[in-house]
Amino acid sequence: MAKTKKYSIWNLKALGKDIFAKFFGFEQGVDITNDTAVLYRRNVVIKNIIFLSNLMYSIILLILSLSVEGGVSDWVVTLIAFPLTYVINKLLKKLINLDPNDKTKQSVAMYVAAFYIFFSSVLIYARLYQKEYFETGAYILMYYAIVVISLYQEKKLLSSSFQALLALLTAIHLIWTYNFHGLVNGQSIIEFLPAFIKLPEFSDILLRTLLFILFYFVVYAIVSMGQYMQEERKKELIKRRQVQGDFSHIVGDLFSVVFSSSYTLMDKRHAYQVQLMSEKLANNYGLAQLRIEQMNSYAMVHLQYQEIKNLLNDMNSFDEQSYDMLKEKTELGSKIAKRMQLAQKCEDIARAHIEDTANEKFLKEMLIIQPDIEAQIILLADLYITMRGPKSYKRPMAHNIVMKLFQTELANYFDYDLKERFLKFHDEFGEMYNNF
Repeated sequence: MAKTKKYSIWNLKALGKDIFAKFFGFEQGVDITNDTAVLYRRNVVIKNIIFLSNLMYSIILLILSLSVEGGVSDWVVTLIAFPLTYVINKLLKKLINLDPNDKTKQSVAMYVAAFYIFFSSVLIYARLYQKEYFETGAYILMYYAIVVISLYQEKKLLSSSFQALLALLTAIHLIWTYNFHGLVNGQSIIEFLPAFIKLPEFSDILLRTLLFILFYFVVYAIVSMGQYMQEERKKELIKRRQVQGDFSHIVGDLFSVVFSSSYTLMDKRHAYQVQLMSEKLANNYGLAQLRIEQMNSYAMVHLQYQEIKNLLNDMNSFDEQSYDMLKEKTELGSKIAKRMQLAQKCEDIARAHIEDTANEKFLKEMLIIQPDIEAQIILLADLYITMRGPKSYKRPMAHNIVMKLFQTELANYFDYDLKERFLKFHDEFGEMYNNF
């Protein structure tokens, strides 16, 4: 019961991550090398954030209306805010989706969204600054606007927005927050300025402005780093795709050459014979079951060459999915090439001993190629079947003749215990060959 609950909680977490990625993931299904697609996705995410912001503004206004200080005008503003924010969000959505592939239109949507973000925060502050318990929270919305705009990772946009917002903030400080006109009280500018500098209002305005500027510089530094890293990622991805394309062509051509020159090694009947005999020999040798299963898979892997034969045709795009597919097929191609090397080793040994060209140097060269015990088991079974059957360079050979070759000339290619096991049960292997 506890396990089920844990699994359910884990599913909820995964669901939450999926939902967040869908609505607020900046790289969700986006090719980062396509600047227009990236900007479109950012516009969509910012639009979703604006929608949540509008809900938040409506809730703030509703709380104000329900508070002790709330009057008729507060209720009117609250009721108007709900349909108004809905219309704004719909218009912004329509503007963004006007043409997702047009960078100019997406840039316009970006500036409209940025303008709305800081302008709406100013309007909310204008509505709430006189309320004692709401002023601080409403003032924080100015900082919130800068943060949301910074999500575009666009230094020029952030700089323009900051300048406009700083000018508005200064006007807000002088007109609304501290009623500059009331403080002047009919004095001339020469009379007022020296007195104003000494007032606590001036110190507070100066502190607020400096903190806002400092906050902007920190956000600007973060955006600069983010934009630089994004550009570097884009360059690296473009390079990787170029390498991936070149690699696909090279590997595709290489596989085509290998397959065209080694089609004789792709005989299914021969491969099944080798696999069955290898499995029996591995059991006689005492190989672990897991290793036998892996060996069986390796013995037949070269018959999967059709899966990678048209490698280039499958590379229609260069996204993460195609990269994973290329990696998977390249690994499969590597296994197939290795298996074909083992099959070619069998052919070379058989031909060398039939044509009497095998010598000490040849033996050393052959022993270096895939010396592991699984490869030796497959090679021994393959060599026995090859010697028994007809080839262009030899006639079929009887079981007894082949066994004499394994006792003498062919014994040096294999592990001593493996060879002894094969010789001990040679009648069974002969029967397997005859009954296949």
